[in-house]
Amino acid sequence: MPTYRVQTHSGDVHTVQALRARADTQTLYLESRSAGLWKSELDLPLDQVQRVQRRFTENDGRWTWLTEQISVPSGGVSTG
Repeated sequence: MPTYRVQTHSGDVHTVQALRARADTQTLYLESRSAGLWKSELDLPLDQVQRVQRRFTENDGRWTWLTEQISVPSGGVSTG
């Protein structure tokens, strides 16, 4: 399962295993899936989030942390 590291503006660091990272206009959600349902592993207000990184394991076993871009919906509704 992917591992995410979230750093807040206050300096706290949260390391969480989750299948996906998503955001709405106010909150970052890190979620896993169990029995066909998405379950929140961590949710933080976006104004508290400084950086989100995802861990990748290199072929030689080393870990690399890459900064993720979190897409936030614009709030508009498309009518076609």
